[in-house]
Amino acid sequence: MAENGQVDLEAPGVPSEGPPLAGATRFGRRVRLFTRWPGRSRFACEGRCVTGGEDECPVKVLGGISCASIATWLCILVPSAVYFAVAFPNIVRLWDVQPARLLLMASLGLMSATVVLLVATCCSDPGIIPRRHVVIATGSRARLEAMLGHDLLGTAGREPTGDPLEDAEHMVPPELRKRGYRWCHTCEIVRPPRASHCSDCDHCVMRFDHHCPFVNNCIGQRNYHFFIGFTTAAMILAAIVLPSMMWGLFSKRNDTTKVTEGSMLMAAWLRFVAMCGVGVVAASAAALFLLWVYHLMLVLTGRTTKEHLTGRGPPLDVHNEPTLCARRGPRLFDPREWVDSAAMFDAIRVSGSASSGSGAADGQRPTVVVARRPGRGGKFVTPAQPLPPRFVAAHLRAARQDADQSPSSQATQQGADP
Repeated sequence: MAENGQVDLEAPGVPSEGPPLAGATRFGRRVRLFTRWPGRSRFACEGRCVTGGEDECPVKVLGGISCASIATWLCILVPSAVYFAVAFPNIVRLWDVQPARLLLMASLGLMSATVVLLVATCCSDPGIIPRRHVVIATGSRARLEAMLGHDLLGTAGREPTGDPLEDAEHMVPPELRKRGYRWCHTCEIVRPPRASHCSDCDHCVMRFDHHCPFVNNCIGQRNYHFFIGFTTAAMILAAIVLPSMMWGLFSKRNDTTKVTEGSMLMAAWLRFVAMCGVGVVAASAAALFLLWVYHLMLVLTGRTTKEHLTGRGPPLDVHNEPTLCARRGPRLFDPREWVDSAAMFDAIRVSGSASSGSGAADGQRPTVVVARRPGRGGKFVTPAQPLPPRFVAAHLRAARQDADQSPSSQATQQGADP
């Protein structure tokens, strides 16, 4: 039975034997790929939805959602609720709008489109490129080469050494280097010209635009059109909701009912709070409009946000790959794919030992290899000492535990005992 993305190899209908995955030296429990995903991205709905790894000011009560994401939802839901509860009834009553149902349906449709596009931007795959050991463990090297048109793992017959300059020179074939392909030292893959590594999610993304903390996801090849649709719908919604809400809250009405001093003071405080809230929402709407204009300029010039901010020009064939109207492209990995935990562990170990130039023998604790990564200022830093076991990545520890608990590993240990 499946439990937490894991399956017992001896359960009926689950093959306990079969061809080993690439890089596997033994068999372990089969687990879902998203339960052992090495990056910071989070998966929901059993791997069907993926969101970013933003951890700035997380709210633990809400599952670690960042404050920026909460602010985005509040700026959409709260003004819309005030519009439907206060402004819309006054518009229908005072302006005698006919038919009122059409206005209500149009307003609800626009709000629903905004929410749906926001969810699609937050929870869709932006074009994640799997890391080297994920490709090895899933045996998807040939499939990805057919999809991308180049070998993701680099020059055939070579393994990364961990040296940034040497790997950038030898792991990328010369013909690909001339076309703008580059080597990612973190993922240990050859990424396409417009792809880039996101430091927040810790993986490479196809045609990377930027990481947006307000939607808690990367914006890339597969969700950029969702992002543009969301900003457009939200801007139109703000243009309708804000004036109506201000008119419904602050317009003077002929009211013959007697009011006391206390009720007047309460009304003044409520009006002040409402004015502050409307001001915050109006400032957010103005910033959203500027963002929409900026991305409209990027769409017309065929550039991404990173290409514009870094001053790096788009590739020569940018007209064949526009930022908005290009094909979305297929997903490069399946988070729900069953992978062998031992194969995943072996792929991580093999990749790490290749980068360090040495490996650990079977049955021994593998050396924790820390590859050189660019630090602040563009300088490459290397830790003076290997990390202790408690700092080993969580997915590496989990993979090793699964491998140690596998039936084949236990049988091996029992056979070795006198």
